[in-house]
Amino acid sequence: MSDAPPSFRTLAEQAAYAAVLGELAGRDRGDEAVMVFREPTDPDAAVTADAMIRVGSVSDDQYARLVAAADRLYGSPLITRAVAFDAFGTLVHIGRKRHPFERLIRQARDRADALPSPMVQPIGLADYAVALGLPHPDAELAMLDEELATIALYPDTLDALRQVREQGVRIAVASNLALPYAAPLKALLGNLVDIWHFSFDAGAIKPDRAFYAGLTVHLGCQAGELLMVGDTWRDDIVGAVEAGSRARWVDREGRASHARRFIAVRKLGHACLNRQRAAQMTELDAQWWAVRAGLLRQILTDAPDAEKVAATRALDDHFDTRDQAEASRARLMRNAIATIAARKHA
Repeated sequence: MSDAPPSFRTLAEQAAYAAVLGELAGRDRGDEAVMVFREPTDPDAAVTADAMIRVGSVSDDQYARLVAAADRLYGSPLITRAVAFDAFGTLVHIGRKRHPFERLIRQARDRADALPSPMVQPIGLADYAVALGLPHPDAELAMLDEELATIALYPDTLDALRQVREQGVRIAVASNLALPYAAPLKALLGNLVDIWHFSFDAGAIKPDRAFYAGLTVHLGCQAGELLMVGDTWRDDIVGAVEAGSRARWVDREGRASHARRFIAVRKLGHACLNRQRAAQMTELDAQWWAVRAGLLRQILTDAPDAEKVAATRALDDHFDTRDQAEASRARLMRNAIATIAARKHA
């Protein structure tokens, strides 16, 4: 297998990747961990791989998480019962940012540090100024009005939400924001959203686990049944994964680094479910897929060094068929297994 992954942003990141790759290769089940590390389509693996690249080493906990991600590739498809979307930067954007709350905080930093953030309490701008001991915030209120008036949807937002809605999956908007920003969101998104989960109501800010715990309670689903979609890596991706959920990163500018790009999408609709693909994978298909995955994994484990590249490629190809109907991949898998087995015994 190649030691050089696709595009790295810096030479330091490339060097760190090479160091981690070498360390993984020497561990038990290292081939599988390396494979998941190189193309971490599992969100937990992507978060773990990203952290490992930046540190340049592998902890026992990180390695265990990569192996667990490899195991999930052989399991049944996960069920998504709810999709939660971040708001600003994901569904909507502000045309003219003025930061009125931040302006008040700068004027009374010490007092602000002693009070709860406006992000974790339902308080308006004028009342927050009173709590800070400041005069009536005429200038800041004008700034706030300007911001609220320029909140707009991204072009693909409504189509993405309707796509999820058509599949019978619950939709949440889960965002860190202050009270005045909630009403414009609700006006723009209307009845496409089932649950509004804002930090000022939850009393917790992403990526805190308390925020995500409250979100799943409101949605009536388990953490593993939730898909979080957002544009902020730490808050929306790492936070969701650490809480036991899955996540997709909205990277509209296409700037994702190596590990992050495997769970990144440029368009919001690509982060969501696809009913047609999901329907193609029946329970029987999933069982057959897992059986063949096990056979290919055993072949990879037993293959001599000269055959490991071909065996790894066959296993990678099999992963790519995970959402296809069994009839469309049966011949491919028979040929792959037969070919590698024949080379092994030649």
